[in-house]
Amino acid sequence: MSTKKILVVDDNLSQLKLMKILLGKLGHMTITVDSAEEAEYLLRCGEHFSLIITDLRMPWLNGLNFCRRVKILNPDLKIYALSGYLYNFDMNELEDAGFDGIYQKPISKSNLEEILNAGI
Repeated sequence: MSTKKILVVDDNLSQLKLMKILLGKLGHMTITVDSAEEAEYLLRCGEHFSLIITDLRMPWLNGLNFCRRVKILNPDLKIYALSGYLYNFDMNELEDAGFDGIYQKPISKSNLEEILNAGI
């Protein structure tokens, strides 16, 4: 298994810490940011990631609009939604935004491994 550089975007600091630990245990380098705006800034500055895992419900720029904007910058970048509030979103709208996968929080180890092994 090769090491992947993964960007995790979530406004919940506990969730960021948990994801950093889980992904680290699986052997991956993880960068965490607490806003979609900061994530977009990193991408616009030339940072490269194997994939992005983003929350959907965040203040200002939510995960849905963040995904749309990133896919304009880099249509091939894999982006996965991770939310405890999937019922607040229309699944067709999430798929149309360009997400490569949509998962419910808390994420299981098998779902996380599924994301990591999804052809990247």
